[in-house]
Amino acid sequence: GTPKGQHVIESNAFLVNLYYTNSTAAPPKNTTMMLFSRAVRSGAVRRVVASSSIRQKSTGPPIPAGVLTSWYNIFGKSSAMYASWLVAGILVSETITGWGTDAIWNAANSGRTYDSVDWSKFVVEDDDEDEDEDDDDEDEEEGEEEEDDDDDE
Repeated sequence: GTPKGQHVIESNAFLVNLYYTNSTAAPPKNTTMMLFSRAVRSGAVRRVVASSSIRQKSTGPPIPAGVLTSWYNIFGKSSAMYASWLVAGILVSETITGWGTDAIWNAANSGRTYDSVDWSKFVVEDDDEDEDEDDDDEDEEEGEEEEDDDDDE
């Protein structure tokens, strides 16, 4: 059906048309605007909007009243405690969010990041170790020669 406010607007339009058809006065140039402004003044538009909106009855808070009262007594009464509640909540939320995004990132990029690459596959076995030992021996000999030069003085 039609909302009640719509009937008010239609009946006002009928009365305006009836008035101007039976009188010698010229109808206004903007009849629709006149009807709309009259409907707004009479509250018909507000009634149409209110009747079309759906309101749900509140069933109460999803958190028990005792918990809310305790929270208020601890954190809600002072600005400092409320600010500390916000800081703690932000830190916990950021930690959980960071952990979650890191887990998703690592799962999506497994084997592509520095931490997840198996570096044992890239080990090249060659004779570099022998060369390193030779270099170490030469370094030791040079160190002995320098000590001998210090003793001569």
